[in-house]
Amino acid sequence: MKREAFLRCTPESVGIPSSAVMQLLDRLEYGGFTEMHSLMIMRFDKVCTEGWWAPYAPGLHHVLHSLSKTWTATAVGLAEYAGLLRVTDRVCDLMPELMPDPLPERVAKVTVHDLLTMSCGHDTEKEDYDPGWKKDFFARPFPHEPGTFWFYNTHGTAMLSAIVEKVTGMDMIDWLDSRLFQVIGVDRQRVMCRRDADGTCLGGHGMFTTTEDNLRLMRLYLRGGEWNGIRLLSETFVRDATSAQMDCAPAHDKMPWVHDNRCGYGYQIWMCRPKGAYRADGAYGQFAVVVPDLDLIVSITEAGYIGKRVMQNDLNQRTGMPPVEPDHPVLGPQSTLDALFEILTPAIDPKCTELPPDPAARVLGERLNRLAIPRPAGWTDTLQGKTFSAELTAEGNGVSFRMLQGLMRTPMRNGAQHIAMTVEADRLILRFTEDEQECSISADMRGGRAYGQLVFRQDPDVVSEIACAAWWSGIDTLELSVLWMETENHNRFTFTFRDGSVTVRKWTESGIADPLVECSPVEYRMGGI
Repeated sequence: MKREAFLRCTPESVGIPSSAVMQLLDRLEYGGFTEMHSLMIMRFDKVCTEGWWAPYAPGLHHVLHSLSKTWTATAVGLAEYAGLLRVTDRVCDLMPELMPDPLPERVAKVTVHDLLTMSCGHDTEKEDYDPGWKKDFFARPFPHEPGTFWFYNTHGTAMLSAIVEKVTGMDMIDWLDSRLFQVIGVDRQRVMCRRDADGTCLGGHGMFTTTEDNLRLMRLYLRGGEWNGIRLLSETFVRDATSAQMDCAPAHDKMPWVHDNRCGYGYQIWMCRPKGAYRADGAYGQFAVVVPDLDLIVSITEAGYIGKRVMQNDLNQRTGMPPVEPDHPVLGPQSTLDALFEILTPAIDPKCTELPPDPAARVLGERLNRLAIPRPAGWTDTLQGKTFSAELTAEGNGVSFRMLQGLMRTPMRNGAQHIAMTVEADRLILRFTEDEQECSISADMRGGRAYGQLVFRQDPDVVSEIACAAWWSGIDTLELSVLWMETENHNRFTFTFRDGSVTVRKWTESGIADPLVECSPVEYRMGGI
């Protein structure tokens, strides 16, 4: 694959004030609703702004969550253009082996178009992908006539992945590679996808790509399905994919503050408030936004926060506690879209293709070059350099150092059974046994982060990139920060040593709330503090 690099330029050279980009960065960095990981802005096919908050980096793939859906829809569009299917095809004709007998009337009517537009007829969804999930998809109730009721259905998108693999005879990622990646400049080696128990790509939420990959994908749509003169998608498919096929506003009546989820839904693509704008969208703010009237694409990865009460409801649901009525929550992803549509797009004149040079462009460039995730709050240096060692036996405490990032058939883990900690040359070395496997984490104790990898033998093809910091926040309290650099997750661990026992707490700062875990008192030893 020969990857054609985009031209780089200043914002002013494509009619965008650098001052507006600076204001956008101010809102994103200091607004209190997100932890930014990356930002790319393109206009007129030129990249005028790009930045990654270290340790996140340009070549590192990032979890997409539901932005995966747009890649999957594109795989369907490629198959359509190749003559392998039509969006009007009935799914029962494409996948007869999955159909119940007798075949219910509504199931018989479901088309590829219905799956693309989230209108197959379901109004509930399972969460797992066990070996029988595909047949179960069609055996479950279809209370609504296909094509008449919008319901966000990630299993429906995974079914599209299965259809693509059936009609092409290829793994979906390999299909995308042969028909898309090699043309638009996506490195297949940097793309990862979770799979179900049968090995089918989970195209509803399982993909990992880079920020620029997502920008390249949406450039294909902005250019009507062509890439530098090569047609990949039909004009009809692109038009329907990027226009409202279904009304999704009623489904969000209880969340009126989520303005941009109420504007209509195309083929696994959301419409946005600015006229003609649309976006690929994944949980916690994985975005690739297109504003055709401005010839603008903005690609973002982030860890958008949700309101504390919403987080508490998530925790309560998992622990069997009663729900808490949320007030008007901080919803990070919507706040990011608000920033784009309140700061950046109003500052761009659609008729203006170039602005005079501005010294602010140099200041912006310097700022973009030094972006970084702030070190955790509460950092203290007063105890740096102290020696320390501890041995903890923590049977069944549930403290897991593993991200469920690989194959979805992998069960949740029981957590670490043994933890050993020492300080070596201003680094905390944490060794632990989890699921009968010995692993280790190195954390910088000098104000930086130590980079490393975790590989678990049950998922040998999945390498988790991590960046870790550790520090003493008190005479008896050790803090550990673990950034999972391919995801939105940022785990924090607190080890409190007191009266011959240790209390271990773990939580996730970004995205999802994890319950606090308190170990039973265990024996430990430490020296030199």
